[in-house]
Amino acid sequence: MKDTSKSNHLVMVILLVGAGIFMITVAPFLVQSTLDPMLQGLMKKVAEDPRYASGPTLMAIFYPLWRALILVAGVTCLVIAYPVWKGEEWTWPVALTCLAIPAIGGMYMMLPFVSFVKDAMPPSMIITLVGLVGYWGVLLLRKSTWVQKTVNFLVFTLLGVIATESFVLGFGAMRQLMARPGKPLFMDAKITVLTIGGPVNWIGAVLVFAAIPLLAARKPAGWWLGLIAGISIAIAGVPTHLIRQATADYLIGAILGVALVVTLLVPAIRQRLIGPPMLEIV
Repeated sequence: MKDTSKSNHLVMVILLVGAGIFMITVAPFLVQSTLDPMLQGLMKKVAEDPRYASGPTLMAIFYPLWRALILVAGVTCLVIAYPVWKGEEWTWPVALTCLAIPAIGGMYMMLPFVSFVKDAMPPSMIITLVGLVGYWGVLLLRKSTWVQKTVNFLVFTLLGVIATESFVLGFGAMRQLMARPGKPLFMDAKITVLTIGGPVNWIGAVLVFAAIPLLAARKPAGWWLGLIAGISIAIAGVPTHLIRQATADYLIGAILGVALVVTLLVPAIRQRLIGPPMLEIV
């Protein structure tokens, strides 16, 4: 960060402060504005299909949890603004992590809204956009070559997308398992396979999210966590898709897992992520 210009530091600070204030003051209300109509639409669906009966309980837990995470991330953005201005190295991974939280959480909250509320824009989309602008801004403002910026943009965007997709898949599996017919027994393979695809995706989401600050700090552990998560998500996603044959969600998750593995295994990309700093002109 010391090699990054003061003007870029200033822009980073502006992004962090603006996002932080938004995450503390506006985002909590946008979460509630997303949750209430989504629950109303979901309750109508529950009346038609009991397989959705676990949805309201889970949504009422996870939406407030994401709201709390976003608020704390917003506070952190404000607290680290001055060290970012000073160019302290440890702040870059922290800033990226904090800005990834609203991007991921807002997208997760947006998807059920789209499913159960028709002809309305999800309020949480604004949370996602604020997170993405800050995330990409802080990511690209750091001094590096255009090759390094391209690698960072590709890898860190892929990590965010996979974290979101995997969390959503794990959540969907949990919802279906909690409302399965014949519980506590597992009556068929299509339900049983969710006990693999769902938990593995949730674990993968945690590993991929943890890889963001570690890779930002150029730690090999981040590369290994990303690799393990990608392989695990792909291994769990393929049989889950083949057995269920319901939607392409798990197939998409598996494809994203493979894409992450292939990307991380490219020697030039690995070198750019965790090798010695490359600030020379290329």
